[in-house]
Amino acid sequence: MWQHCRLTGGSIWPVSQVANHEMLRSPILLLQSPGSAAIAESGAQKIGAVNGLRGLAIMMVIVFHLFVPFTSSTPSFPGELDPNGLLAVIAKHGFLGVNIFFVLSGFVLYLPYRTKKRAINRLADFPDFYWHRAARLLPLYYIVVLVTVALHAKSPAGSHGWYMELGGLLSTLFIFVPHGFMPPSNPVLWSVGVEIWFSLLFPLLILLIARWSLERLVLLSVVVCSAFVVVGNLIAVDRIGIFRPFVGGIFGSCYQFIFGMLVCDLYVKSRDSASLRQFYSHGLLPGGLLMIAAIFLKDHGPWAVSILYTTIFCAGFSVVLLAVLCGAWSANRVFEAWAIQVVGCMCYSIYAWHSIIMVEMIPPDTSSLKDTLRLSLPYLAIVIALSALSYRYIEFGHRRDWRALFLLRNSKSNELTGARRSSRDHAESKPVASS
Repeated sequence: MWQHCRLTGGSIWPVSQVANHEMLRSPILLLQSPGSAAIAESGAQKIGAVNGLRGLAIMMVIVFHLFVPFTSSTPSFPGELDPNGLLAVIAKHGFLGVNIFFVLSGFVLYLPYRTKKRAINRLADFPDFYWHRAARLLPLYYIVVLVTVALHAKSPAGSHGWYMELGGLLSTLFIFVPHGFMPPSNPVLWSVGVEIWFSLLFPLLILLIARWSLERLVLLSVVVCSAFVVVGNLIAVDRIGIFRPFVGGIFGSCYQFIFGMLVCDLYVKSRDSASLRQFYSHGLLPGGLLMIAAIFLKDHGPWAVSILYTTIFCAGFSVVLLAVLCGAWSANRVFEAWAIQVVGCMCYSIYAWHSIIMVEMIPPDTSSLKDTLRLSLPYLAIVIALSALSYRYIEFGHRRDWRALFLLRNSKSNELTGARRSSRDHAESKPVASS
């Protein structure tokens, strides 16, 4: 008999499905990302493929959540979806979009420091980074926390449990508690908490790279995080099964961000070397095969390998990411399509709101496959509309040029044009020198 856990809005999903997939083994969305979409901070918006891959990741997560009642080990509606069909296979592994988010987050955060547009050289530089990062992540996060606790709290308002959850969410300390790792009011916020804690560690990692080298940091992170994952799977927790903070939290997931930092380092080096770019561009197929192998090992490999499959998957995705950035088979053009880029830009908002709306429109415990398919398009339309408003007015309310935010205008060209116009006006305003 499988246990069940109650998720947002009273929905009941199998503990086995949650434990083996999105919530525990993979670090969502992100949010981003999800979370994790520091677009304005790093200048990564100029790399269209990164936005496009974020768009792919958030779509994977949404598909996973839409169909998890039909793809779990104990589906709510048995027989409605062929478990071996293409849709079921794709939906069942959509949780891996979270791992993609974390790798991309490491890439995006590290890019301005690797290109020396910004620097962290001492402890005194930490506050400035924290201020900018908090301004990027926390406004939307806190709004979503307040909305979900107000509308979907499982404990009566004002009760001890209600205050405990609210305090844990506001402080992000909930990701260190096994029974609070997935907040009852909005379980998907766990990955945003992981994102925030990686942001707290990031300046220290920059200093460690300067002292040890990035390659040593990658190796150390893989060893340490793997140890936490193994220990977390060995610790039995009542009604959960494993120790989530070690398996899915920052302890077991930090290396995924650092993989992204390594990709960033290799990408920056390749920009000055045509031979390196050509070499890295050949990694698309090997990286893709490594990702597929990781998924196979998760389902069919021995226990010791299956619990570490995310390491293999993230290594494969890192190779794919580097290959795409280096122009492999022109794959970057696929991800630079306007629609998928815009979705990627809004991935943090989409991730933050998609679960709340899903529970209201398509409750997982009562919606049949027919209902899910019928309501999917209206659901996606509402998610995109609300996320667009959130992206514009909460994430980037300080930005005046909304067209640039939605990639409707070439912001770089506008900046150059504006600079030229400013220079010309400045020259015309100077007094004419007498002959």
